Amino acid sequence: MLDLTQGDDTLKTLIIGGVAAGMSCASKLRRLDPKRDIVVYEKGHDLSYGACGMPYYLSDVIDDDKKLVARTKDQFEEKGIHVKTGYEVTKLDPKSKTIRGITEDGNAFSDTYDQVLIATGASSVHIPVDNHDLKGIYPLNSLQNAITLKKELQSAQTVAIIGAGFIGMEVAENLIEMGKTVHMIELSDQVLAPYDKMYADMAEAALKDAGVHIHTNEGLKGYRGTDKVETVITDQNEYPVDLVIEAVGVRPNTKFVSDIGLDMLKNGAIIVNEYGETNLEDVYAAGDCVAYPHLLLDEPFFVPLGTHANKLGRVIAERLAGDENAHFKGVLGSNILKVMDLTVCKTGLTMKDNDRYDHLDLDCVDVKAKDHAGYYPGAELMNIRLVFDKQSKVIKGAQIVGKKGVANRINILATIIDQGLKADEVSMLDLAYSPPFQPVWDPIQVAANQIK
Repeated sequence: MLDLTQGDDTLKTLIIGGVAAGMSCASKLRRLDPKRDIVVYEKGHDLSYGACGMPYYLSDVIDDDKKLVARTKDQFEEKGIHVKTGYEVTKLDPKSKTIRGITEDGNAFSDTYDQVLIATGASSVHIPVDNHDLKGIYPLNSLQNAITLKKELQSAQTVAIIGAGFIGMEVAENLIEMGKTVHMIELSDQVLAPYDKMYADMAEAALKDAGVHIHTNEGLKGYRGTDKVETVITDQNEYPVDLVIEAVGVRPNTKFVSDIGLDMLKNGAIIVNEYGETNLEDVYAAGDCVAYPHLLLDEPFFVPLGTHANKLGRVIAERLAGDENAHFKGVLGSNILKVMDLTVCKTGLTMKDNDRYDHLDLDCVDVKAKDHAGYYPGAELMNIRLVFDKQSKVIKGAQIVGKKGVANRINILATIIDQGLKADEVSMLDLAYSPPFQPVWDPIQVAANQIK
């Protein structure tokens, strides 16, 4: 067994996982503490890459996979961060502060730590159906996987996407841009499950207009083919295909720590506080393997997004370096995606949440408003839903679908919700005005003025 323990008194921080949260923590900690021994263990070989860019890499919008990589292993090593790729950690013992694992060559290894960060991310969920082992069925959950999938797409014309979440929607758009025939199969009655149906339907309509065949209320039953997948079988129909991309969600990569006493959600997401601390001493967690504090709901919230991963990774580094004020308040689940010529986004709570949680008493207003002054050429309508508390009129959530000026407004609304502003306070915000950019009354304020 390889023993990687060092014998001096230097504080040693081990990081398990080398993508967003792990490398954000490692980089910040190195800047704050030049003497600390920082060791990163990564099962794969790709570090610090932009996973959210992979759908656009498939269609050559991003024409080189290297553009998705923020820093290479050599660049981290130059900063004094020891990176061990091809090292899978299989056991963590919080009592002895030891990790164990196996290399890709089959060699066992062990190491000790003063603090450890679990940043192992999440893996694609696989539906246990017939003939799932056929060739031509892919997830999109790693850079190497994206590289392989891109090559396979060159000879494929008809592609089925299983799942209509964020990844599925983005992949569908890019495949249509490539001239592929695309079938999207979704078990529920709408695409984009976190959204209220009215706004999800707008995104669905944009994809349908572009030529995507969307099949909601269809459950995957299995696949058929001799060696490679040839047919997708649902409970409603059969679809001839050349290739399948599964995008039905992700599950935290936490099985290796499932028996050490960590507080977890049922799906394996590790529960952390605003400092990235778990319930075990000197064991931290961040990224797509954790459940974050929610700013509006008194419960941990699993939302695998790179924004949160990078932020909490940085906070953990600051805490480890001695900054007792560093903290990550929590999440609102803010997200945004491009669906053909539409921008689709949300933040905070939805009316679905109102139905889901008994303690909420929410209502909403929906408005259509132009992104800039109507008399200035090129104005486009956007659809805005504001969700608010019935009693206090505090804004609790928002969804926007439109062609122009959407991204900046959802970020303004995320700030409004973070600060707990009421509708009348929003309507009086001093927002900039100029005809090419905004109307006198911003669409956000038009919506807020409808709340009585």
